[in-house]
Amino acid sequence: MTTLRRSPQDVKVTKSGFEDHEMWGPGAYVVHYEVTNQGRGAASYCAELEFLDKDGDHLGQTGITVDKLGRGKTSKGNTAPLDAEITNGKIRDIRSVRVSTADQTTDAQ
Repeated sequence: MTTLRRSPQDVKVTKSGFEDHEMWGPGAYVVHYEVTNQGRGAASYCAELEFLDKDGDHLGQTGITVDKLGRGKTSKGNTAPLDAEITNGKIRDIRSVRVSTADQTTDAQ
């Protein structure tokens, strides 16, 4: 049996902004994040990151996943939006990012 629960407190943006990045390229808007499993057992996560302009308006979103993260463990990573994911402006318009949804999935032991 699989259990799904909302878990926005488990996903945090630790740093974001324009930077020259080895994977995402020069001048990319990079989001550094961490996911900490605060549950009772191993869990997988699916979270949506929402990109906002200077007025706080929605520009687009991207998703991140973490599979089978152990209890009490933290996974760190980074991502960057693709042009196709920013539907209401341009990547250069991004001024902030937030976790808009985060779900945790666990399998019964």
